[in-house]
Amino acid sequence: MPRFLTPGKICLLALIDTYLSAETASKARLAVLDFIASQIHAASKPGADVPVLADSLCHDAAEMLRPLSSWSSDKPGRTVYDVLLQRLWKIDTLDTLHVLFDGFSKLISFVATSNHVRRGLSRASPLGQFVRRCCVEFTRLQFTDFQALWHSFVIWRASTHEAWAHKDPTDAARLASPAEEALQEAFAAPLADGGNASVSAEDSETILTFSIHQLQKLGTRLPNDVRGMLRTWIDNQLDSGTQSLQHFLAFFEHWKSGQYTMALESLHRYFDYSLVATSSSDNMKVYYQYALLHLSVLHAEFDCWDQSVESMDECIATARENHDTTCLNFALSWLLYLRQARPSTQRSPYGSIAGVVGGDTGEQDEVTFLKTKAKETKHWSLLSSTLLDEAKLEMYRHGSTAKALEYILQSSFLNSTHDLRMLMPVTNLFAGASLDRLGFSPLAGRMYEEVSVLHGNQSPISDRVRATCRMAYNKAQSGRYGEAERMLEQAALSVQGILKLEQRVQSFAILVQMTRSLCRADTNAASYYLTKLQSLRNFSDPEIEFEVFLLEVELLLKRQEHTEAFRLVNARLRKLKTVHSADAGHGLYLLTLKCRILSGCNQSPKAFSTAIRAVASSARLLLVPTFLEGLVALARVLNDLSEFSAAQRLLHACMPMVFESRQTRLLAQGLLTLGESQVGIAGHENASGTAEQAQSMRTAEDYIERAHEVYTSLEDFSGRIECICMKSQLANWRGDPSSASQADTLYFQLLADGQ
Repeated sequence: MPRFLTPGKICLLALIDTYLSAETASKARLAVLDFIASQIHAASKPGADVPVLADSLCHDAAEMLRPLSSWSSDKPGRTVYDVLLQRLWKIDTLDTLHVLFDGFSKLISFVATSNHVRRGLSRASPLGQFVRRCCVEFTRLQFTDFQALWHSFVIWRASTHEAWAHKDPTDAARLASPAEEALQEAFAAPLADGGNASVSAEDSETILTFSIHQLQKLGTRLPNDVRGMLRTWIDNQLDSGTQSLQHFLAFFEHWKSGQYTMALESLHRYFDYSLVATSSSDNMKVYYQYALLHLSVLHAEFDCWDQSVESMDECIATARENHDTTCLNFALSWLLYLRQARPSTQRSPYGSIAGVVGGDTGEQDEVTFLKTKAKETKHWSLLSSTLLDEAKLEMYRHGSTAKALEYILQSSFLNSTHDLRMLMPVTNLFAGASLDRLGFSPLAGRMYEEVSVLHGNQSPISDRVRATCRMAYNKAQSGRYGEAERMLEQAALSVQGILKLEQRVQSFAILVQMTRSLCRADTNAASYYLTKLQSLRNFSDPEIEFEVFLLEVELLLKRQEHTEAFRLVNARLRKLKTVHSADAGHGLYLLTLKCRILSGCNQSPKAFSTAIRAVASSARLLLVPTFLEGLVALARVLNDLSEFSAAQRLLHACMPMVFESRQTRLLAQGLLTLGESQVGIAGHENASGTAEQAQSMRTAEDYIERAHEVYTSLEDFSGRIECICMKSQLANWRGDPSSASQADTLYFQLLADGQ
């Protein structure tokens, strides 16, 4: 494999010479210059993709130079492509190749001739640096390497012979000698060692480094074809110093595929090879803390939290010793995340900022310390992520959603001002979560959509998958199970081979199926899905774990096992009280769930006090969805206590917000409860046989019919059965046997379908 020079670079030199000779049309000069720059700096283009870059290195001359055919030259009837081919095919011997490189040295100056002044290149310009590098590398070539470069050049440009011969038949007839034909036949096949003549060691190392950068940034895995290319290229350049990089690449590959032991071994090999390749061991000490940083992240990814804290402690100590402020601040930020994610992990000597700066500090002081250091060093990505951590503390610990949204907006402003593209998707996720808690579900859905629509492939795949899973689960809770399953199927295709994300998509797919089974009152299928979720429960994030818990309680309620459901909810509430970083919203939602259980067990007074606590606290913390859940539960308790007018006024006040929040299940429950309130008012507050009583019963029937429509969209078997029973009773009350018979028929049909 060539060290630097390849046929493609020789072609770029000829194109630069063509450009400087003013053989291109004036309107095409900018396009040609842009093409040259894109070929020289392919890996630095915004939005560059590893498979596209790797594949572009394997193109022959016809494929690489295809864009030039659309630009005109200064010669009538000929494009820049034709002019360049004429130059390339004039290189017909080793001697002409030598002459070509000898002439390139003249490009690094201003050359005056008798006819015109030809503009050259500045030594400091990007084109000048590229030409100088090519000339220096050419002078270093051994004769055998020079021969190999010539043969690869002949093979590489062979694809353009037909186009060149069509424009220059005379020169083509002269070149097509027996000796030339024999040479082309000898080298028409790929090289015997399986290498690619158009790829140099410099190119492969650039692609390898760019691949590692993309893996770190996006969290993806390399496609199989790119992995095969890199393996072949690395095997052909064992002496180029890329051993450490290939082990670093293997570390990310094993990490994402879930091979913990192999990832650990590859990480150790990477730093061992790096230490050997470094001339002085003192220089390697600077990078030792980064090895510990990667090791801590690896342990945390595989739920080895204690080992992760130990590695992070050593990383912080090493960074302090080496005065690496950037690594130290990032490590402290990561340690803050570890304590928030797993409060039960072992205590660290650097468990707070006090372990670094001394004194007695809390988590808010740690956030303030990190924000101050980020501003001092102008480390805007650290400042933005710290603002998100502060928003998380406000949202979960203190319950102040409005304050959390303020920090999220500050982080979003920083991302836009300093072009922090990698933090934009996670900021959208935080913003969507805060808007969900404020009851703006449609706006939150738009924030999740932005992650894929606006940021696309430039955002980390974990953020895209998280946003897709949230949107799919929201659709499932609205009764659009088919759309949710299709979204998750597409997401599963994009995360094949990435263990954690595969588990997450699989978990949400099972959550959707279990939600549908519970709505259909299929307890056997729901039990089966719950068993499948238990194996993923301990390896998932708290968001999935809480949803699994709620569905487990719903399953117990479907089975009429209220005692067991009440025990689980009480145990969970006690656990949340002992956890320092528990989400306040989870505790309040569990109170509304406890109210439902008590109401189902005819414990209305206890359910009333529980609902009042949940509603009051939710209103104070602006947790609108939980607040609405509590109000609907409170209205049902009021109906049980025969306070029908109070329940009606309460529901009339909150139903517009329920409509706006698009909580479909809660909407059906609220409409059904309104129907029950109207029936209670007709029976207890209206005189028998009056017009007011008949009007109340008609209103109740309208509410129940609308609730039945919503339950039908949710495929909720129990809700539909309850609505049909009430419609049958109302029809019998007003003396309409035909409507009652229709309701009874539909009732038995639903029972038959459910069985």
